[in-house]
Order: sequence, then C-alpha cells, then structure tokens
Amino acid sequence: MNEFIKNNKRSIKKYGIVLGIFLFVLFLAIVTQGNVPYSSSQYYDPTAFRISSSIAIQWYAVFILTGLSLGAYLAYDEFKKLGWNTDWLFDALIIAVPLSIVGSRLYYVIFDPTPNYQSFADVIGISNGGISGLSIHGAVITAFIFVFFWTKKKKLSFWALADTLAIGFLVGQISGRWGNFMNGELYGPVIQSQWLIDALPAFIRNGMLIDGMYRHPTFLYESTWNLAALIFLLIARRKRWFKVGDVMGLYLIWYGIGRGAIIEPLRTQGAPGDPLVVFGVYVNIWLSLVLFALGGLAIILGKKYYLKDQPFYVDILVQEEAEDHVIR
Repeated sequence: MNEFIKNNKRSIKKYGIVLGIFLFVLFLAIVTQGNVPYSSSQYYDPTAFRISSSIAIQWYAVFILTGLSLGAYLAYDEFKKLGWNTDWLFDALIIAVPLSIVGSRLYYVIFDPTPNYQSFADVIGISNGGISGLSIHGAVITAFIFVFFWTKKKKLSFWALADTLAIGFLVGQISGRWGNFMNGELYGPVIQSQWLIDALPAFIRNGMLIDGMYRHPTFLYESTWNLAALIFLLIARRKRWFKVGDVMGLYLIWYGIGRGAIIEPLRTQGAPGDPLVVFGVYVNIWLSLVLFALGGLAIILGKKYYLKDQPFYVDILVQEEAEDHVIR
C-alpha cells in the first residue's frame, strides 16, 4: 500500500482536490438550509443566493459549474500529459460550453411533450428560467460535433480528445445530478423497503421526502453509477488494456446501460423535471440505447476497421516537461 501511494502520490493529490472541492460545495448546499422544509414537495431551497430581488443563483447552476470546472481541471492536466497546448483547451471551452448549453436546450424543446412556447424568449428559456428545460443528451451530442471539427482544425487526434472528454462528461454528470437533488426533481417511485429508507443518509432521506412519502433517489443511483465508471476508466486508461478511442466507447456503453435500462425506467412521470416522452417511451431511453449501440460499434467495429492501428492510450502520453510537443 505504501508503495502504491508513493508511486501515485501526484494522482492521489489531484483526485483528492477534485473530491474535496465537490464535497465542500455539497456541504455548503446542505448547511446553508433552514430547519423548515422549503415546501411539502421539496425539502431544500433550490436558490443558493440572491444578487437582487429579480436575480438569483440556483444550486443547480452551482453544481453544473462545479462539475464543468473540475472536468476542465482534469482535462488541463491530461492535455499536459498528451503534450498538447493547454491554451487550446480554454479556447475550446469558450466555444464548446455555450454551444453545449444551446444544444441541451434545443434537445429539450424539440422533444418537449407539453410544448407551450409563446415567444423566442420561451424557446431559449429566459422568461421562465429554463433550469429544468435542459437535457444532458443534447449537450453530449453538441460537444461531440464541436470536438470533431475542432480537432480537424487543430490537427489533433479526435479519439484521444474524445477519451479525455469522456472523463469530463462523467465528472460533470456526477456533480450535476446533485443539482437535481437540490431542485427536488427527477425522483423515482415511493420506496417500499424500510431498510432502504433507513440506509439513506439523513440529508438525502430528507430531500427524498416528497408529499409525505420517501422516493427513490434516482439522482444518487445515476451519480453512483457514473462514479463507478469514472474510477474504472481512470485506472484503465493508464493500463495497456484499451487503445485510443476505447475509453469513449466504454463511456457510451456504460452511460447508455445505466441511463436507458436503470435510471430512466425508475423515474416518476409527472414529477418536476419529468423526462420527455415519444411513442409512450421516454426519449432519453431511446437515445441512451443509441449511445449504447454507438459505443459498442466504436469498440467492436472500430477496432477491426477504423481504429485498428490506434496505440494504447498510455503509450501516447509524453513527459510533462515536453509540453510543446504536439501529438498528431
């Protein structure tokens, strides 16, 4: 154990910082709440703080930005290991983040089961906040499209950057789901097992008390599912287990299974943040299955045809001091 810690001291410190920042934000979100439930259907106040009587910052936004910042921090470190210009990362984020927000909103608007858009402001979500009118699937699709063209322009490996992007997505999704928790949304059916109710930490149990009944914390299930994937992929990409592009394929498979087969079927229809429905089935289930299939194609067919000559991811890493060396 001591040898392991010695050989991985820098990585342990880095991921310790990431975990510490996330836990600190979660701690603030919980301890700043009052002793009285926000409402009968929502225990926590979704507002973090107010700038004025008409402008407020929501905890959902805080957790999303926390996940984005932590994902960017890990990507910055990975850019150095790949020998890429770290300035390019920030240039890409300036464009990719706003585009992903637009893509996330458009996805929601397109598949909204109860559209009621009276103006352009309604479409872009200004008039009513639009906080619950976003979808991670739209953000993922938009980010992939942007990365494809951006890597072509910069003459970088799309698949190597996609592997880094997969880690960032997982970090963002893990953090963002706690924003849903603070919003009191995207919960599951009533918990029938008293053992499970008692097993939940008190602050989560309180948040899942909706109209007098404890609900399944689907946000926690998805966050934990993604955390397991994050730990595995962080270890796997430093081993000669998978080649460039495989990490992204594995992420799509893992996320597709978890979201499409486990999380979405558990969600309660009619709840705040209710998933969109097409042909009687949540559209997120359809797309999650598509992502699962794409991940499988990337792993199976990609290895045989397009990605067959790709090196192991760990073999394209360079010494940190060689930061000006660009891998094509």
